[in-house]
Order: sequence, then structure tokens, then C-alpha cells
Amino acid sequence: MCNKCCDKVHLKFKNAKDHKIVDIKDIGMYTQEMDFTNIKCQEHTGQNCCLFCDSCDQLICPLCISKTHNGHGLIEISKSYEIKLDKLKEAQIKVKSNLKKLKKHDVIIKDVQKFEEKQYRDTKEKIQAQNKALKRTVDHFTERMEKELKHKISLHQNSTEKEQSTTNQLKKVNDKISTIEDTIKTKDASKVFIYSNELEQSISEEIELPELNINHIPIFCKGGITLEAFGSLQD
Repeated sequence: MCNKCCDKVHLKFKNAKDHKIVDIKDIGMYTQEMDFTNIKCQEHTGQNCCLFCDSCDQLICPLCISKTHNGHGLIEISKSYEIKLDKLKEAQIKVKSNLKKLKKHDVIIKDVQKFEEKQYRDTKEKIQAQNKALKRTVDHFTERMEKELKHKISLHQNSTEKEQSTTNQLKKVNDKISTIEDTIKTKDASKVFIYSNELEQSISEEIELPELNINHIPIFCKGGITLEAFGSLQD
């Protein structure tokens, strides 16, 4: 009821003076409104509990007192109710606090999970991008190396062609050998005298062979393909 009803209207009711008015926020906190007289004893049929045994932490009836709980710490049910209710309220506060912590922790876990999933996608994209970049680089190196190798074989062929100019000298030497052999085998003594001086002079000529200057084809030494060269995962 409102304050006006409380001050003017409610007082007109019969027995209103015996009523206790409490704030609506405090409903449930007053044990006077609780009826503790009809609580049945769990051990003795037909008996109502009259006290609370603090020593055994249980409600008891008169028979319980006479048989078991005589001399124990006995308190009124209403007082034990208040104690139990206070403990429940303390537990409620603690449970709510734990619930709040758990919800906060759950939010943190979900945020971390979202971040890590995004991190996974970003890292995977970077790995794939590195893979493509390395493939392009390897293709570029391959093309450049093949071009260089082609240039090397061209140089080699040119240098070999220059060295092959000694072919004419080989023909001359072969001709001289044939002439000498024919002269040695001839039965005409005059030919020996005719060609001997000429042959001796040509034979005495020293053949100067040019120093070989041939461009060689290089070999390929493959480099190592390692994880470090590709990249690494860092926490």
C-alpha cells in the first residue's frame, strides 16, 4: 500500500494496531510472518518440531529432546531460521559473484577464440602468399640461370671454333708424313737426295700449338631449400 493508505486508511481496519507494517523491499526478511509451529518431526510421527539443535544441526521435537538431544545446544526455530537464511544469502552473493566471474571469463575466452581464428586465417594467407612469391622468384631465377647457361654454351662454341683452326696444320703434317714414307719406300735413290734436304728443313720447323682457351660449361650446384629460407611460425 502507499504511504497515504498506511497513515490514514489502514488504521481504520479491525485489529490494525496489532499489524506490523514493513517496507516492500524487506518482505521475506521477517521471521514473524513465518509459521514454525507446523513443522513435522522427521523421526517421530505426529510430533511437531519445537526447537533446533545447534549441536546436531537439525530440527527436533519434544521426544527428540528427551531421548537424544538433552543437554545439547538448543535454540529457537525462528533464530535458527534467521541464521540459515543469512548463510543462504551469503551463499547467494558468492554464487552470483562466481557467476559474474564465469560470464566474464566466458566472454574473454570467446574474444580470444575469435582473435585466434582470425590470426589463423591471416597466418595461412601469409604462408600461401609466401609460397606464391617464392614460386615466382624461383621461376625468375630459373629463367635467368637458363639464359646465362645459354650464353655460356655460345661462348664455348665460339672458343671451340677458334681452336679448330689447327685443322689445316694437321693436314700439312699428314702430307709431310706421307711424303717421308713414300721417299723412304722409293727405289729411286735420286728422290731421296732431292727431297731429303727439303724434308729435313720442314721437319726441323717446330710447331707452336696455341694455348687452349676454351670456355667451359659450368655445372649446377643446387642450393638448400630450408624452412628458415621459407619462413617460420613465432608465438
